[in-house]
Amino acid sequence: MVKTPVRPATSWIDRLPRRARRLIVMLSLLGLPSMYGWSAFWLATPVSKLFWGPVSFLLIGATAGGSFVLYRFVRDRADMRADLDERQRQLRDRAMVLSYQVLSAVVVAAVAGLAVQVLGLGRTVRLDAAVVGGMALSVGVLIPLLPTAALAWIEPDAPPEA
Repeated sequence: MVKTPVRPATSWIDRLPRRARRLIVMLSLLGLPSMYGWSAFWLATPVSKLFWGPVSFLLIGATAGGSFVLYRFVRDRADMRADLDERQRQLRDRAMVLSYQVLSAVVVAAVAGLAVQVLGLGRTVRLDAAVVGGMALSVGVLIPLLPTAALAWIEPDAPPEA
């Protein structure tokens, strides 16, 4: 009697095409910062909180739900201690490089934007508790997500099953 290897059950998340994964990556990385921008804009207007509240929760949900899907898709392949084959190791290393490049670009853009505001336009930058709290929460949520998002971004589509 010949035993055939048991294949693990795959879910719809494991079969996501690259285009769908990239859309989920963008929604996940932009959801939380967009919520802070959205709240800052609408709280300064006389519009009822009944309108901006649900939109804020949808943006938070985009980050939370997208993070769940991305972590489920990548599993432990973004972890440096994972036991991976050569192709998976190369993809993980490329994802780490890409995530550091994205992080560096965001930091440089933020510093350059502040430099233009302060040095070029002579404006004063005020950081109150709400701004610093929002930045800290965004950084604390999004930086750990970057390697996973980068790996989901660059991972090629699975070959069609025969």
